[in-house]
Formats: sequence, C-alpha cells, structure tokens
Amino acid sequence: SCGAGTGVFLLIRKTTILLQRSARQARWPSPYLDSFGEEDIEMHRGKPLYLNEERYAALSHMVASHGLDRSSKVLHQTSIGAFLML
Repeated sequence: SCGAGTGVFLLIRKTTILLQRSARQARWPSPYLDSFGEEDIEMHRGKPLYLNEERYAALSHMVASHGLDRSSKVLHQTSIGAFLML
C-alpha cells in the first residue's frame, strides 16, 4: 500500500522492466537470463530464461529503498511525461 507512486512492470514480450514514478519512466534490465547469463531481448533466441537472483535483489533493494530518485542508471535514461516506446 506504500509504493510512493512507484510502479514496477515486467514487460514479458520485451523481457525488460519498466520503472515508473509518477510521470517519470525508465527501463531496467531483465532479471531473467539464459543459462549463459545473457538476456534474450524480445525472446528472439527462444532459450529458457531463469530468474537471476543478483539482478532481482538489486531491483528489489532499489525499489524498497526508494532508490529510483537516486540511481544514476535510472536517472540517465528517464523520460518525463511521454510513455517509453519499448
């Protein structure tokens, strides 16, 4: 109930995360990787993907600590007002 206006969405077909805080939006790398530790962007290769605990922990920590406003990785690719065309 206390999200502080933050939304975290897994875009399944794009295999990426969409972070939203009020009108600001940014991408975050997928927490799902193949057996070689690589992302399968837009699932072109069709390999099975597995949850990467390190990436998931980093995302969870950033969201729980309200780090969207302080993460240079997020702020660098943030757009305001317009929906990101992923």
